[in-house]
Amino acid sequence: METPNAGRSKLITATKAAARAAHRTRLGALEKLIRRRITTIVESFYDIGLALDEIQRKKLYSAEGFASIDAFVVGTKLLSPAQAAKLIAIVRNVPREQALSVGQEAAYAFVALARATPEPDSATELIAHGMIDGQPAATAPVRALKAKAKALRAAAPKSAAQQARAKLDAAIARGVKALVKGVGVTPKGVSVVRGEVHVVLSRAAAAKALGLDA
Repeated sequence: METPNAGRSKLITATKAAARAAHRTRLGALEKLIRRRITTIVESFYDIGLALDEIQRKKLYSAEGFASIDAFVVGTKLLSPAQAAKLIAIVRNVPREQALSVGQEAAYAFVALARATPEPDSATELIAHGMIDGQPAATAPVRALKAKAKALRAAAPKSAAQQARAKLDAAIARGVKALVKGVGVTPKGVSVVRGEVHVVLSRAAAAKALGLDA
């Protein structure tokens, strides 16, 4: 005879299995939607963002064994993690009609600008009422929005931790540049961006460093 505990254990196991199956089904449907829409991303970026947001919020990616949404988009070759993050940021901060009216790049530029603005302005408020270089922000070029956000970030006071990180990043850049020069190559640029060290070499310099014919 089956004990009550054994019965509960089977029920829990069956419930978890059913939930995983439901998540896998939903994940599959959203992945197919993204693949369909990605060919027309100019018009469908908002739907893609909503699908990605649901996958992240509900952690549906775990149904297929992925540890994060970044791992999911890379493993399924849907989008880059950076592009996925931008689309999610848009749908979380800009209503559909506003986002579609200004376009994907501008919508994300407004999100970045809102984050950099000292006053508590939302991306929605900036699109509706903001001014950039004397003209309505909604009609400003994306480059102007990005430049404004960059200027605001540069002018913002730095915390002790941010100052220490900037100092460390500068030291890392100098050190990497010295290492590259140590093999007889002068890099065009070395920078630390979002936790990554970017080294820019000309094709000829890279060939020289590898001992190959340019």
